[in-house]
Amino acid sequence: MALDSEQDRPGVERAEVDAFVTTTADAVWPLWTTAAGLERWWWPQFDDARYEVDAREDGWYRISTSTGGFGVQGRYLELDEGRRIVQTWLWLGGDHDARQYEQVVTIDFSEQEGGTLIRVAQTVPLDEVDAIREGWQDTLTRLEELIDDEW
Repeated sequence: MALDSEQDRPGVERAEVDAFVTTTADAVWPLWTTAAGLERWWWPQFDDARYEVDAREDGWYRISTSTGGFGVQGRYLELDEGRRIVQTWLWLGGDHDARQYEQVVTIDFSEQEGGTLIRVAQTVPLDEVDAIREGWQDTLTRLEELIDDEW
């Protein structure tokens, strides 16, 4: 099955979460596309979290924590600087063993008055939609707090 048809798979839904940051899309872009940027907000609760990023189309990323016992990795399908990231998403370890197929995550950045709207959409099994939304909301709240504190 092609990745672009993932959301058409039976039992799969698109989970969406929005965040608003008080900075430009260009300023927030490296927080998503560099290891140093992700380290500032992604999983700060894990001292041993590792961030590896090769942010280019057909490049890859891997975020993992031994303490948490899980991680995520994927490939960059599309990088439109300051506008959009499309990447695959594959859970590693933890209680995510049931999700051993690549999902697709799209992150859109839309500049608006006073900042940037960030919309994250991920294809997920129906029974995981609420948990994935909650996870993204938690993650995006950390990004909003970082920007509120430092910008």
